[in-house]
Amino acid sequence: MLEAKLLQRLPVQNQLGEAVLYDKRLDAIWWTDIKQASLYCYLLASATLRQWQAPCAITAIGLTTDPKRLIVAFYKGVALYQPETGDWQQLAETELQLPGNRLNDGRLDRQGRFWVGSMVEHAAANPPGSSASLYCFTLATGLQQVFSGLQIANGLAFSPDSRWLYHADSPRRAISRYAFDANTGAVTDGEVWQETPANQYPDGATVDVEGRLWSAHWGGGQVCCYFPDGRIKGSIALDVSQSSCVALGGKDQTLLFVTSAWDGLSASERQQQPHAGDLFIYQVQATALPEPVFVLPGGS
Repeated sequence: MLEAKLLQRLPVQNQLGEAVLYDKRLDAIWWTDIKQASLYCYLLASATLRQWQAPCAITAIGLTTDPKRLIVAFYKGVALYQPETGDWQQLAETELQLPGNRLNDGRLDRQGRFWVGSMVEHAAANPPGSSASLYCFTLATGLQQVFSGLQIANGLAFSPDSRWLYHADSPRRAISRYAFDANTGAVTDGEVWQETPANQYPDGATVDVEGRLWSAHWGGGQVCCYFPDGRIKGSIALDVSQSSCVALGGKDQTLLFVTSAWDGLSASERQQQPHAGDLFIYQVQATALPEPVFVLPGGS
């Protein structure tokens, strides 16, 4: 087991909590409830929780050079979104020819590109043989497909030196590692880096300053930490089975934030897991990397 102290549990009861990240400018965490199309912001210093109803379900979030605007993945595209006003500006659409797919996990790389993957949510609605993909978005290039052949794109993370891109295909229980060219954004030489145990599916992930990968294991009720060489450092057990996404941050950069979900649980399982869907805050022995930002025209 990892050394971790539970400091706080936010009783938000998200159906599908996801996409958590730390915003140093606000000393706050952002996250989304995908199934309820809700966006959350929790200000740590004042213990203030804010919530907005988004125009469409948000599946992934990135900070921008304008603290009031986020870059987000909606179900079928990438957009800029201003929670306070509700204003949003669509930047790209994708997979309109695959009605059974939607966008899923994503994040910014350290060079400010926005990466997002899709997932096959309703295979019967798609043409035979179709799959999900990973995409990269910049203002200069638009939304570009990086690779396909996925079922549920998840667990996107980048090593501290930007040499490696980590990515999971959840149903296959596989975390892969790819050589990453930080200058061009090219992804090559992928290989399966970890295989999770039966009935544990790699979900959202992050990397600390030492290059260790922290991965939420959906169905396993835990967060696992892996050394860069693939060895398992340890895990944190939660009292909910569906841990969904993780982020590191806080003023001292040593807090771990974990989202969870009750989506898909039976009535009896929900009764056994009353905290399913809550957000958990732990003190851990790890240091967060700075969260990248997406540069808007004019810097704001």
